[in-house]
Amino acid sequence: MNHAPWEQHGPATAWVKASFSTNPQGCVQVRVPRTGLVEIGDTKDPHGPTLTVPARDWDHFLDQVARGTTDFARLHAAFPTGGGFTLTDTAAPGSPALVYTRAEWDAFKLGVDAGELRGHDPRGALVSRA
Repeated sequence: MNHAPWEQHGPATAWVKASFSTNPQGCVQVRVPRTGLVEIGDTKDPHGPTLTVPARDWDHFLDQVARGTTDFARLHAAFPTGGGFTLTDTAAPGSPALVYTRAEWDAFKLGVDAGELRGHDPRGALVSRA
């Protein structure tokens, strides 16, 4: 089986984003810090706040995005007028809100529709190893 170069070091070392995201555009970035968890961040702020949730909650969120429904459960997306979205973790009071632009939403949605960024084995474009 062939692995992408970042997979050789284990999933916790690689941030990926939707392959539909183009530089220097930011995007939702994800990685698996350990089995069963997904960490979500923003490529515009690589050292900024992140959300860490069980992979099943992340995959539920992706299912809702793919279906165009809003039964978000733990992860909640709000869509302000003018586009973009804000992602929050409703199970962790005081956790940061991640804010994304309309262009970031569009690239993220295309990636989700293509089956990228799934919690157990997130695929997409390499952002960084750290």
